[in-house]
Amino acid sequence: MEYSAEKEFAFDWMREVAEVLRPYIADAQRRTDSTRQKAAGDVVTAADHAVSELLIRRISALFPRDAICSEEGSAHDDPTRRRRWIIDPIDGTRSFIAGVPGYSVMLALAVEGTPVFAVVYDPVEDETWWAAEGQGVWRGEQRVLRHSRPPRLIWSPFAPREAGEAIARGLGIDGIVMSESFGLRAAIMAKDGGGVCASRPGGPHIWDTAAGWVIVREIGGKVTGYDVSPIEYPHAPTLHPSGFVATLGVDHNKACELMREYLPGLETGQA
Repeated sequence: MEYSAEKEFAFDWMREVAEVLRPYIADAQRRTDSTRQKAAGDVVTAADHAVSELLIRRISALFPRDAICSEEGSAHDDPTRRRRWIIDPIDGTRSFIAGVPGYSVMLALAVEGTPVFAVVYDPVEDETWWAAEGQGVWRGEQRVLRHSRPPRLIWSPFAPREAGEAIARGLGIDGIVMSESFGLRAAIMAKDGGGVCASRPGGPHIWDTAAGWVIVREIGGKVTGYDVSPIEYPHAPTLHPSGFVATLGVDHNKACELMREYLPGLETGQA
């Protein structure tokens, strides 16, 4: 399937989202004043809600039969629908609040429980990554070709640095690059043509991972839970209980083993 209508919509909403985020990006006080605690280690801003509401309005108008799941809630969600959009309005909210790179807007479409189309928009670079089943990974209008650069560990700035260094050593990896957004971590992996990234067991929800899942799979990588079980996008619940490990050009089983050893069930932060 081409997903041409979905792609056209995605590029249109990217421009609208950029306009919504612009005043928040330009004003640190506006970002912090609109921040509230949502759960332990989890925060939300007015920008999260504004982006979520915009995307829900646009999707429901263009694809009225589709369900819409958003991290910030949606009256249009129906887990039994064949097509279900999955929104993370700002993936990497803590980086967004701090005014540093490493956050993105993520959107994915799951068909019969499998993510098949994904968009990751990086507001800092004003750059859009997208992928569709059978069509590879794209950076704007340019297809991403797999290179053979040395793989890097793509790590969260809010995860223990020493754990990341131990995992990198165990895999024989020299480089570590930081990004809070899982979508951007998947994009870095695609750009590099190799790497490993993960999110702790019990931490990631489907909106954290669905877009990255499509990108990693389309570039030829492997995605499982910490226990090497398949990652599923069930109708409910939204939580991935066994975490999320993605690799490309790296021993996947070894990566999962090292994640279990050095990064088991963090209380806060996403890795």
